[in-house]
Amino acid sequence: MILLLPLPVFASNVPEEPVGSVNDPEPAQSGPAGNDPATAEALSDLYAVVDELRSELAERDETEPPAERPTQPETTADRSAPRLMATDYQLDTGFLSPGKQGKLTVVLTNTNQKRAVANLKLTLTDDTGDLLQEGMNTRYVGALGAGKSYTLEVVLFARHNAAVGRHNLTLTADYEDGDFQSYSSSDTLYVDVRQTAELSFSGAELPARVVEGDTVTVTLTLMNTGKAQLSNCKADFDVKGLPGGGTAFGGDLAPGESKTVSANLRAQPEKPGAVKGTVTVTYEDEYGQTYTKKAEVSTVIEKKVEVAAAPAQEQKKALPWWLYGGAGLLLGCGAAFGVTYAVFAAKQRKQDELRL
Repeated sequence: MILLLPLPVFASNVPEEPVGSVNDPEPAQSGPAGNDPATAEALSDLYAVVDELRSELAERDETEPPAERPTQPETTADRSAPRLMATDYQLDTGFLSPGKQGKLTVVLTNTNQKRAVANLKLTLTDDTGDLLQEGMNTRYVGALGAGKSYTLEVVLFARHNAAVGRHNLTLTADYEDGDFQSYSSSDTLYVDVRQTAELSFSGAELPARVVEGDTVTVTLTLMNTGKAQLSNCKADFDVKGLPGGGTAFGGDLAPGESKTVSANLRAQPEKPGAVKGTVTVTYEDEYGQTYTKKAEVSTVIEKKVEVAAAPAQEQKKALPWWLYGGAGLLLGCGAAFGVTYAVFAAKQRKQDELRL
């Protein structure tokens, strides 16, 4: 309302001399202007408007606090580049054998504690091509918060002709930050391919019955049924009541080779009866990893029965009389037969000589 007043009209009728200050209680006027009723009325209205405006400004100063000067906000955003790293990984089978599979688990972490990343593309590759993946070799992740981790699970399969040894897998991550800036990082993962270490054995059996105090020989046949060289092959016997024997060593076994090992066990139970135990076969592969196989065995230990020897005087009893008589008769008949045969033979020779 104040700015719309027709001030130019008033100004045309105002003399050049100053009319007074707004702080004066009454304006100072000069000759002709003070005698013009229209000019006097316009000036009066102007003074009233100024007084009204001054009152409003004074009231506003009392009711409203002075506005504070705006300050520039502090910049606390972390502008460092977010970085993704593989912080842990493992294969559930420990290693892969040709023709076998296992699950690889990789933990991928956003190491930046203030900046999230988005549009992640994860790619896992094997340069040799011996290790295949179930499904696609790429994964997509929408976002990964600051300091957060993502677990990647991949099923790996080793070809039947996969090279034995360590394989290097490369995990590549392509991603963006909040400003749509693109980044890329990569990590190397190691997976071993080994030949299968397998061993079988037979003959781990005890006799059905064993007499207390007797020694039993247990014989086992060890065979390398895998494709890896085996070493430190041995069998340990742990049967209650049959101590001794301990460990039977088989040494090294080439693929397809077999060996026979044995142990002597002596029956010495606390009391006769049924006993049980185990035969534990252990062996190592080319990497020093130990494998174990067990078999249960059992038998019955019987108490030994002592047989008493016959007294010496009972062994020297006299023979019955008829046995002596029969023996004499047989001797007499034999002598008579011998004499008769001798006479007959002499006569026969004499007749033969006369014919000649």
